[in-house]
Amino acid sequence: MIFAVLTLLGPLVAFLINGLLGRKYIKNLAPIVAIAGVSVSFLCALVIFYLVSTQGFSVDGTLYTWVIAGDLSVPFGILIDPLSSIMLIVVTTISLMVHIYSIGYMHGDPGFWRFFTYLSVFTLSMLVLVLGNNFLMLFVGWELVGLSSYLLIGFWFHKKSAADACKKAFVMNRVGDFGFYVGLLLVVVTFKSVNYSDAFNAEAIHHIKEAGFVVFGMKLSLIDLMTFGLFCGAMGKSAQFPLHTWLPDAMEGPTPVSALIHAATMVTAGVYMVARCNALFSEAMMTSSFVIFAGAMTAFLGATIGLTQYDLKRILAYSTVSQLGYMIMATGVGAYVAAIFHLFTHAMFKGLLFLCSGSVMHAMHDDLDVRNMGGLKKKMPITHWTYLIGCIAIAGIPPLAGFWSKDEILAMTFAGGHNIAWLVGTGVAGMTAFYMFRSYFLVFQGTPRNQYLHDHAHESPWTMAGQLVFLAFLSIFVGMIFGYPLENGYIHTFLGPVLTPAHAGEAHHMSHATATILMLLSIGVAAAGIFVSYLFYVKMYPALPEKTVKTFKPIHKFFYNKWYFDELYDFIFVHPIVTISNMLWRGFDVNVIDFIVNAFGKVPMWFGGLVRHVQTGRIQTYVFTMVIGLIVLVTIFYTV
Repeated sequence: MIFAVLTLLGPLVAFLINGLLGRKYIKNLAPIVAIAGVSVSFLCALVIFYLVSTQGFSVDGTLYTWVIAGDLSVPFGILIDPLSSIMLIVVTTISLMVHIYSIGYMHGDPGFWRFFTYLSVFTLSMLVLVLGNNFLMLFVGWELVGLSSYLLIGFWFHKKSAADACKKAFVMNRVGDFGFYVGLLLVVVTFKSVNYSDAFNAEAIHHIKEAGFVVFGMKLSLIDLMTFGLFCGAMGKSAQFPLHTWLPDAMEGPTPVSALIHAATMVTAGVYMVARCNALFSEAMMTSSFVIFAGAMTAFLGATIGLTQYDLKRILAYSTVSQLGYMIMATGVGAYVAAIFHLFTHAMFKGLLFLCSGSVMHAMHDDLDVRNMGGLKKKMPITHWTYLIGCIAIAGIPPLAGFWSKDEILAMTFAGGHNIAWLVGTGVAGMTAFYMFRSYFLVFQGTPRNQYLHDHAHESPWTMAGQLVFLAFLSIFVGMIFGYPLENGYIHTFLGPVLTPAHAGEAHHMSHATATILMLLSIGVAAAGIFVSYLFYVKMYPALPEKTVKTFKPIHKFFYNKWYFDELYDFIFVHPIVTISNMLWRGFDVNVIDFIVNAFGKVPMWFGGLVRHVQTGRIQTYVFTMVIGLIVLVTIFYTV
């Protein structure tokens, strides 16, 4: 328990020190304080992982009672098990790398201390989310992660694009979180508790399986409604269709923030939540079907859009959207271990790729258009080789990390009988390999397309490059260490007790021959994507790409404009709301509300304007008024 508490205290203390003293007293020491805090968390996470993996150590305890409301008691509790321990490794490892990398990347920025303060909040938020043993702590971490992302995406708030991006992320997550709130309320009402141990109890779940509601004439089970509400939150946090459009715009934040969001914090929160709630989701048949659809659709959306983008960070952003689709699809088919395994490996190579993009951006004077690059291989050898490793890993080429987890997701999807989802996932694997190596070839191979930028390019300092080497090492070996042999590796032994495969049952068992064929097919599709990319951008550039774009211009335009989702949402939601708001403002607020409010001031003013002619302070006026009043009274009484 003490190590879990220290894990939380590290970034918390760093946040308090930098937040209170950073602006005036310790501006230059802010990164040291922040790195010290996350280092404590990292070391404690390693100890926790060691204890869990070697001694079967587990904790589900209460530090103190947090909330007492009638019969409902909510503890501030800690949960340490295989799932939380591996998530701690992911969060603290990537966060530590990002913190160190940011020293070089953010050097000279006026908000240097503020940036590291926000990073500490971000890390703390995710640790609270992961370590909590109840839904209320999950909710607190969930909302703190959203707040942290808002602050960091809009870190350069003086830029309109950054301000718009952070607002978009915040609003779209509020849409998903509305469903999340409903799901949480159903959990509390149903189980009379917010503790995981009560909600995930097999006997309690069995008692509510037959309960349901009639919604729009359809009978839905209580557990389906509950899990669908929770999944709406995951759709927002993990950028799933149709709430995926905020994530690419989040690139407006500093590149280290992008690495942290995409690899270890906000977008992984939704996947973690679904996996943590596997006892509920595995019994929700309708929700599981929707989860599979949302994951497959998101994977396909991200891949098709990534094919056409020219901004290096946006290419990586859409690859994240696509990979998150894989993870969510895996949870839908009941392959929870494979989903968390891919989250784990993806964190390593996606953190690497984003930090590499920051290194390129640093060298190219903040230019991220791949059409202005080329020939950086010799100028930036460390960034070149580490980016290449990241591309091989995400493409799913063995023995690098992405192969082990992605191949397992595809195999489990096929084994579960979800053939369309498997076909989509396999096609996405080929597209991923193509557009990732497209970015590699355009950035590092060939001849420079902007000689000025190329001449001034240089390798990043070791505060940045060192993290690339470390993450590249993990991207090579971490998949083999945890995933070998496929479908029966250490990751299954480790996570199996917590993430028991769901309702697929016997469908998850394949013959060795079928598994081998699927593996070879997956590798072949990825290799084909790399080869086609090589033909397009190395052997025959630029004739073939330009000819292909002209031939398929409508499709290319459709994908390049992100399937027009932003325009569609503007048309359906934004513009009508703005129009109605203007009408209410000008028609009702100004002409009715303002009129009434102003009347309360103008009526007394008008009356006062009349009275002031009588109250002049002159004796003659008062005598004249008294005489007139007397005459009026006499006249009235005489008449009566």
